[in-house]
Amino acid sequence: MDERAKEIRRLKETLDKKIAEIHDLEELVNKDIDRTFPSPVEEFSEKELTTYIRECLSSIDIDLEFKPDIRAITSHRKTLGKPIVFLKRAFLETTFRSIDSFLDKQIHFNRQISALCRALLLRTSHSRERMKQIEERISGCEENLAILKNKLENLRSGPEPLKNRPTVRPLK
Repeated sequence: MDERAKEIRRLKETLDKKIAEIHDLEELVNKDIDRTFPSPVEEFSEKELTTYIRECLSSIDIDLEFKPDIRAITSHRKTLGKPIVFLKRAFLETTFRSIDSFLDKQIHFNRQISALCRALLLRTSHSRERMKQIEERISGCEENLAILKNKLENLRSGPEPLKNRPTVRPLK
């Protein structure tokens, strides 16, 4: 068995232990753990970070325009259903009139945040591509510099310098 297979097996066992610990916690609490824990984004690799950003953007897009639909209010009760639905709608209509402008501002803000996140993601990918191009150019310059350095060393170690040579006058 090679090293990779051993490492993969070890990681799977560790993951199984962590999953078992989570299930033990759920049994201890006696219900599902619904609290979300922050992701350690500082520890993400470049690929994991890109995936995380895309997931966050898709969840932002889902909740981009969140206004409750008053028409969706129904009741399963036969006799008391209609008055209860009427009261719920009346309550929500009066409540939403007062917070409607706030919700419009929030929706506008959500759209701007979504657009900004997409622009930043795009800018990051462009910067990454530009950095790769610059690194390639630098490596080419380093190669040229090494070649020039070798040629300079060859010139220095070659025949004696021109200063010590007798000067030859051209014939007239």
